[in-house]
Amino acid sequence: MALFFLTLQAGAQPEIEVVGGTSLQLDTLYRGEVVERTVTLRNTGDRPLLIQSVKASCGCTGTVVSRDSIPPGGTGTIIITFNSKNFAGRVQKNVTIVSNAANMRTTVIDFTATVVQEIVIQPVQFWFKDAEVGITNTVTITLRNEGTDDLTVKGYTTRLEGFTLRFPAKPLHRGEEVQLVAEYAPKEPAPVIAEAVFLQTSNPRQPELYIPIFGNAKEFRFDETEP
Repeated sequence: MALFFLTLQAGAQPEIEVVGGTSLQLDTLYRGEVVERTVTLRNTGDRPLLIQSVKASCGCTGTVVSRDSIPPGGTGTIIITFNSKNFAGRVQKNVTIVSNAANMRTTVIDFTATVVQEIVIQPVQFWFKDAEVGITNTVTITLRNEGTDDLTVKGYTTRLEGFTLRFPAKPLHRGEEVQLVAEYAPKEPAPVIAEAVFLQTSNPRQPELYIPIFGNAKEFRFDETEP
């Protein structure tokens, strides 16, 4: 009898089940949308299921775990959040769960989405390479309206001192594009510039457009040449 009891104890293990499967479809999103999905985990074993870690494949994805120990027959949830602001087209990401489950120590949940970009920026950032202190440095990018309605740029905000942006006041029709002219006059050297400008628009699905600002600033050197 004692041997039979020990055999049962040795065979008792936690097991994990992802209710609804390990593949999520987030469908179509407009760039800048943040979506949230709740995934339910069930312990189908007969020992507590311990969630040891939950890791997302990139910083665009966040996770919240409801409990790190799930009793036999019990359930827990993981909230997965995806921020689409830096993506366009088809996106595939995943979340990896590590647990003590006997059937699956590592569980990978994949999710896919199609991100629609109604406002297209090319290139995707302002790049000020070797901007000189005391000099106005100029960079131009193109903004194109791919939405169905007219698009108006309302204004912008940035934390980068010395940065200004010029843009037209008139609306852009579908398919039209315009040049955004950025001027940067640094007051002191900076080995690395990593800031952003937030563009306010009339598009209800992309009311604020995030545009990174990268580069560096150096001291201006006057080049004296022999007459």
